[in-house]
Amino acid sequence: MKEVLVTIQTVYQYLEKLGPKKSFQILKNLGYEKLLSLTGKVPKERLIVLTQKLSEETVVELVNQIPEKILVEMIRENDDDDLVYFIHSLSIADLAIVSKSIPPHDVGLLAKTLGPEASVEVLKSLGIQKSISLLKEIPMRDFLWLVDKIQLQPIIQLVNELSVADCKKWIKQRGLEELPILLKFFGVANVLEIFKKLGMNQALAMMQLLGTREMMELSVLLSKMNLDLQNIPSNLHSKPIVSEKQKSKIPPKKKVAPKKKKVVKRSH
Repeated sequence: MKEVLVTIQTVYQYLEKLGPKKSFQILKNLGYEKLLSLTGKVPKERLIVLTQKLSEETVVELVNQIPEKILVEMIRENDDDDLVYFIHSLSIADLAIVSKSIPPHDVGLLAKTLGPEASVEVLKSLGIQKSISLLKEIPMRDFLWLVDKIQLQPIIQLVNELSVADCKKWIKQRGLEELPILLKFFGVANVLEIFKKLGMNQALAMMQLLGTREMMELSVLLSKMNLDLQNIPSNLHSKPIVSEKQKSKIPPKKKVAPKKKKVVKRSH
């Protein structure tokens, strides 16, 4: 009973700090039970600061669209200014998707490490769904390690040009450790040109065949050669030629027997 009275008192203190107009609108649109539940789980001071920095419409939309458990965790894991910046920079619908898909702790870590402005830039530049898909493949700490090694803009430029499927293939087969080395050596534009020319599957196959160091050394060797695209004969195969040995491994196609024609007997 004592806890209930303390919680009710906290609700009224919270509403009193917001002023009669704002507190009335919030109470009217959220209902007493929702407000009572929320004030029992979030420190009163934090709720007051956040609500003072947001419009009553935004507060109501936020509470109605984001499950209480996630909202409480968001408030706990993020600073007031970072949270307000996210709310003002993203639509509530997008914020709800992010909060349900990426753990609030990871969002807080992203904001604390890169700053809220850069964090929002990542989400907006790549798109909400693409960002979520990639962050499900890469732990947040690994992503932040990558940003530290490469910087943010080259990563955004690279990932913007690649599909989620291609990114997943790369992560699955090569991991992240080589990526800073390759981007520093070739530059983002050249890496994208390689992927565009070969396709992700062939680029990965070439790296697997040659090895990372050998591929880089071969690239340096080729860059020193005086080559001209016009000297490539037009009748050369664009796809790899299959040797006789490789052909022998390909199972022969089954011959399909021709269908017999039906003989239609004429009636006399």
